[in-house]
Amino acid sequence: MIVVSKENNDTVIHITPNRSATWKQTKFLMLAFALFISSIATAWAVAGAWVILPFAGAEVFALICVMYITSRATYRWEDITIAAATIEITTSQGNRWVLNKTASYLYFIEDTRFGRLPRIILKDDVCECEIGSFLNESDKDQLSTHLTSVGLLRCSNKWW
Repeated sequence: MIVVSKENNDTVIHITPNRSATWKQTKFLMLAFALFISSIATAWAVAGAWVILPFAGAEVFALICVMYITSRATYRWEDITIAAATIEITTSQGNRWVLNKTASYLYFIEDTRFGRLPRIILKDDVCECEIGSFLNESDKDQLSTHLTSVGLLRCSNKWW
């Protein structure tokens, strides 16, 4: 998801992944799966197949771990602040890059051979950083459009 705002004379682009469920909804789903799997495992244990209990517990634990990691990844964000002379990129992981706007350009990499999503890389003379790696294809196109509308040159690996 992309939100563009103006603060003073700066353009701020806030980027977050698309999120289909809140943390509360994810916890409810994990609880529902745990109760369902536990009820089946308990029924088998009562029937005499008690050896299923540790495997059901491992299954619930693995499912909860995967759902937690996935949900946590959807709370990432990146802020791109475009001022008159600089472009500042800050991320939720604590990374921060400052690029010279006059020497910066947007490098849009399209690799359709293996069905990969395009990549957006901001470069200047000193450094480069990939932005929006967690976005889907339409959001990456929208981000590219917003960045070119504020004056960045867009280069592509495909000339046709």
